[in-house]
Amino acid sequence: MGDFGTLSSLGIGSGVLKYDVIEKLKNADKEVMIKPMEDKVNLLKKREKALSEFITIGSTVKTDIMDIADGTLFAKVNTNVIGSSVEIQANDGVKPQEFDIDVKQLAKNDIYESNGFASLDTVINSSSNSVTLNLGVGDSTTTITLKSGATLNDLKDAINNANARVTASIINTGIGDNPYKLIIKANDTGADNIIKLNYSNIENLGFNNTTYTSAKFSSDTDSINNSGNTQTFSITVNGTKYSMDVNNGESVKDFVNALNNGNLKDSDGNSLKLNASYNSDSGKIEFKLQAIGDIQIDDSNLLTKINDNTDFTNTNRIQTAQNSKFTYNGVEVERSSNKIEDLITGVSINLKSTGESSVSIKTGVDDIIKTIKKFVADYNAMVSNIQNLTAFNKDTGNVGLFQGDSDFTMLGSIFSGDLFGTTYSYKTDILDRNGSKYTQNEFFNATTAGFDMNRNGMISFDEEKFKKAYEKNPDITQRWFETTFTKIKNDFDRTITGDKSNLSLLNQNIKDEEKSYENRIDAMKKFLDTKYDIMAKQFAAYDEMINKFNAMSSSLNMVIQQAINSKE
Repeated sequence: MGDFGTLSSLGIGSGVLKYDVIEKLKNADKEVMIKPMEDKVNLLKKREKALSEFITIGSTVKTDIMDIADGTLFAKVNTNVIGSSVEIQANDGVKPQEFDIDVKQLAKNDIYESNGFASLDTVINSSSNSVTLNLGVGDSTTTITLKSGATLNDLKDAINNANARVTASIINTGIGDNPYKLIIKANDTGADNIIKLNYSNIENLGFNNTTYTSAKFSSDTDSINNSGNTQTFSITVNGTKYSMDVNNGESVKDFVNALNNGNLKDSDGNSLKLNASYNSDSGKIEFKLQAIGDIQIDDSNLLTKINDNTDFTNTNRIQTAQNSKFTYNGVEVERSSNKIEDLITGVSINLKSTGESSVSIKTGVDDIIKTIKKFVADYNAMVSNIQNLTAFNKDTGNVGLFQGDSDFTMLGSIFSGDLFGTTYSYKTDILDRNGSKYTQNEFFNATTAGFDMNRNGMISFDEEKFKKAYEKNPDITQRWFETTFTKIKNDFDRTITGDKSNLSLLNQNIKDEEKSYENRIDAMKKFLDTKYDIMAKQFAAYDEMINKFNAMSSSLNMVIQQAINSKE
């Protein structure tokens, strides 16, 4: 209402043209001209809210539909393992199967420990020059350089920084005066992944604790070569051959001296460092190698016979590289790793311990049923919501917010038509009572899949019926579900959830209509404010005129009364 406060005399003259009269007139106009539009806006807001809530429910159902339609649901598999020797991971889509695994041997890494050292800072390169070490695993080799004065800790860091597929660490055993030991471990398992290291140019680390021994001699003057010709003695360390000549009639003593003097040389003239001796008690030549890995000794034409007389047990090799060995359904299999991914496509087998395990990979039928049951529950909740929104009760007169709206009333028939209107025909071989084979057509539909619908449009699902159908013909079952639910999904997009769906357009129409009514209400309010501002001013003018007439009338009455009084 306009500002009538400035018209302070309104009603003084007439006693009739008052504020409450104008207010009553204005409220009467509002009741006729504005309130019906406000009621319409309130109804539109209720429809808009109900529609938004319904679309949210529909989005939940669509998610269920997509979980069934995209094909991944039927590809899911479940694995079951009886036994503890293996763990199994199977990708979705893997063919159902059963197999037995008997783990005979696990794959292991190569691991060595050094001799003990007094501290981390014990110098292992006491020469005045830098030295190089060849470190490798399997077929790969990396060169490590140790500067003069390099310590045990420097070697550990150099190994770790070399990216040679070997990890080094130092442990403090707490035992004796030399508690610190260097541990080297190959990163990869497998018999081919042995650690190869020639450390003969530095202090003896003791990784190779094998004592190489010869055949027995009566004294160090005995000859080790009586072939009548000069022979060759060689030691090959990780592919590098060190060799020296052994003259005919050469004695044990001369042979030991030649080894200690560095006569064993490679093709570049580099010597293999040895500390050999003759043990008079055992009558054998003895030495140790400052190298680990692939070691081969060739004294085939000499009397030393080192390969035949050496116990090659290395107490500082605390774990020997080896392959995993197991049987798969009785077939022997060997791999370099405990993780087997190339035996069955899509299946990863992790060997955990020796022993037997039985594995079954089955379709995830329980997951399929769980997803279908969720769809049924959410779909029925949506149907119930549709019924509430489109209801009409002739006894109470209650009407749903979308009663008679075809965008809602047609939904149930559209989706039930998709679900119950798809039938697959396929041929199957049947044996008659005489054992003769013949072919007949069979049909797969919603009823076959376990669905049913009551007269109120609510659907139900029989999981036992579904299981039988799925076990009998999984491919047809999957194809029917994917085809049918793809149809439902497309109709959901067209009617409910799509950007240009029927309900999205309806929602926009409601908002547009709501906005239109709000604009008309604002315009009508402004019109009435203007109308009654003008009326108030008119009332004030009329009231002032009446007031003046009243004053003039009062004055005339006084004059007349005075004249009458003067004549008496």
